[in-house]
This record gives sequence, structure tokens and C-alpha cells, in this order.
Amino acid sequence: MRYFISQDMEGVGGLVSWSEGIQEQRELITGETCAAIEGIRSVDKEAAIVVADSHGHMQNLLLDKLPQDVQVVRGAPRPLCMVEGADATCDAALFIGYHAPAGTLHASMDHTFTTTIYEVLANGHAVGETELNMILLAHLGIPLIFGGGDEQYCKFSQEFFPHAVFVTTKWATGRYSQRTLMPEASRALIRDGVANATRQLMTRGRTTLADEQLQGTLQHEVLATSPSTWTVRFPTTSICDVAAWIPGSLRSGGRELTYTSDEPVELYRFLMSCIVAGRYDKDL
Repeated sequence: MRYFISQDMEGVGGLVSWSEGIQEQRELITGETCAAIEGIRSVDKEAAIVVADSHGHMQNLLLDKLPQDVQVVRGAPRPLCMVEGADATCDAALFIGYHAPAGTLHASMDHTFTTTIYEVLANGHAVGETELNMILLAHLGIPLIFGGGDEQYCKFSQEFFPHAVFVTTKWATGRYSQRTLMPEASRALIRDGVANATRQLMTRGRTTLADEQLQGTLQHEVLATSPSTWTVRFPTTSICDVAAWIPGSLRSGGRELTYTSDEPVELYRFLMSCIVAGRYDKDL
């Protein structure tokens, strides 16, 4: 089978803020990626694996520490951001080092893609990066089988994906403070959790898991409704001033912009354009 791993940073065990040393970040991020790969291959010896380096400038993974038969998507900007490299040939998605959306209480480095986005709603439901990424992947029939990150991330995203395996690596007491597992303890939990998720995939099959993923009112409204409307709320009106130039968008408030489409890729690109608008606004 073919597996897609998206690796972020803020939910990685041991990391507490964006100001931590780059080398330490890279080593801890890579360690959790390797643990996920080991978990997959402890069950599926022939697994083909694609890893999307998905934090910041997306050049975090230490390539010489990864198994040399995996493929890595790295560098930015790229059209599909955190899920670049996933396609219909992938049988399952795994998200490692993920975090809760902006505004979540007691969540590690909470944000939604960037600090220039205040909130994102999919058909009226507040969502985070996992849900937005999975709208795209669910359209391809790819189930999310595993998520790893801080406690509030797991609580939030498990509401949307009750059939996936989630593993908590740390418990935040504030945005930049937390109680955390040691690196090898985090990796052991990820390794075991991913192995369990892989067994479930191989036993029950991709199609069954992908269908179950859409069951439930919340799941259907967020992942399967078409056309779908995404609402982006910004921290300032000036960011929205710029983002409102995006063709097809509708300004629905001073700090709010909406976009409706039956194409998930189009919605995702709208969101990426909103992020670019926020970066432009910083230079004004």
C-alpha cells in the first residue's frame, strides 16, 4: 500500500515555541517522522511512503536520517501546501506533529496555517489544518488513519475523525508552555499507534475506512458537502482589504471573506491566497 505522511512541528513532543533552536527542531521533527515510518513498516513490509515536510519553509527533515527508499516533498511555496504529494494512489494519510486551530484554549502554539488568519470555517464549522487538509484528501477517497500532536489537537480533530488513531505527545498549559513526553517516549507511542492504524487499514481496507470517514452529520457537512463554502476571518480589516481582491471571493464582513466552490482544490487555493494576502499586509 501507499502511505502519505504530512509532518508539522507544533505538535512534536518536546517543542514548546517557534524560537527553539532550528537544529533541535529538525532532529525532533525527523525523529517522529521516522517513528511513523517504522510503525507502518512493522505491519506493511512493502509500504511505499511519501512524506510532505509541512512546517514553515518546509525544509525541516534531516534527509540522511530517513529511510532512503521513501520520497520527500520539501520546500515552499507549493500549490497544495501541507498535502502536496498526495494523490488518488495513496491509500491512507497520517498527520504527525499537528496542532489545534487558532484560538484553542491550552493548545501548543495554536494557529491555523499562519498568525494572519484568525479563524476558518467550512460550511459554518470552525476547523483546523487537519480538517482543511482532509477535505482535499477525502475528495480523493483517502482516509485519515492517524494523527499525532498535543492534547487539544487530538481532542479537536477526533471529533471529526472518530475512527482514526490519535496519540498525544504533550499537554499545554499555555500557548508556549507545556508538560511533554521525552522524545523517545513520544516516538514509541507514535510507532505503536501507527502500527495499530496500519493493521486496521490492511484488515478493513481503504474503501471501507474512507466511507466511514464521511459518516455522521458533522463529517458529511465538513468533508463531503458540495458545493462547499469556506469562510476566512482575519485579525485586521487591512488583511481582508487585500484578500478581497481574490477573484470569486465575497466579502461578508470587515474581517471576513467567503468562497464557494464544488472543487476542493479551488477552495484550498483560495485559502493559500488568503495567507499570501496576510503576508503582504505585514509589509504595508
